[in-house]
Amino acid sequence: MKKILFFTYLILISTVGYSQKAKPTFLNFNKDTIGFEEFYSYTINGEYRAKHNTKTRIRTLVPWQEGELELEVEETRKRTVITDKLGNDFPEIKVKDINGNLFSTKLYNGKIIVVNFWFIGCLPCEFERRTLNAIYNKYKDNPNIVFISFAKSKKAQLQKYLEKRPFLYPIAELNDQLISLLDVHSYPQNQIIGKDGKYIFNSHSAGTGSGIIIKEAIDKALNSLQ
Repeated sequence: MKKILFFTYLILISTVGYSQKAKPTFLNFNKDTIGFEEFYSYTINGEYRAKHNTKTRIRTLVPWQEGELELEVEETRKRTVITDKLGNDFPEIKVKDINGNLFSTKLYNGKIIVVNFWFIGCLPCEFERRTLNAIYNKYKDNPNIVFISFAKSKKAQLQKYLEKRPFLYPIAELNDQLISLLDVHSYPQNQIIGKDGKYIFNSHSAGTGSGIIIKEAIDKALNSLQ
């Protein structure tokens, strides 16, 4: 069974309750109604914090007060960043993405590899999609960095899903063999592989400011190349 960590658990508990109570209303920073997936994408990226009114069940994106974001990011870091693989070799793999492009670790020796694991229907995976797209756009033209995403969903499903929810990372199917080889136990996962082919960052699940944590790790990896 796929393990979704604490952040996901809270969201799912909230979601289950929707059918039993009046559904929450999600408002953006302009007080416009938006979907809950978009709502939480702003907190994942650290742009706004979520303010909940338990009486009206209205949830609103509001600006951070001084010092709040830093505290939230540190809490997310403690909960999601793990160290069990750091310093270990990333397995040698050779796969084609859903567009037929080859991804091979041998081709990218000496480069930074940014890896993501997800599947269709994973709520925190969807929450972080907008943030990961922004990260991809920021670094895509850097010749020293490569992106790859592995999705535990079939190619046809992915192609249909991506028509409405674009994800800019190159995407390969995550089959059982790769799950075993890459030791994937939870979703989403974000990993960074250093120029020497070893894990230098690994995080599970998502939370407030996850995008900030990933960008910091990428910048640190790129600085190591200088």
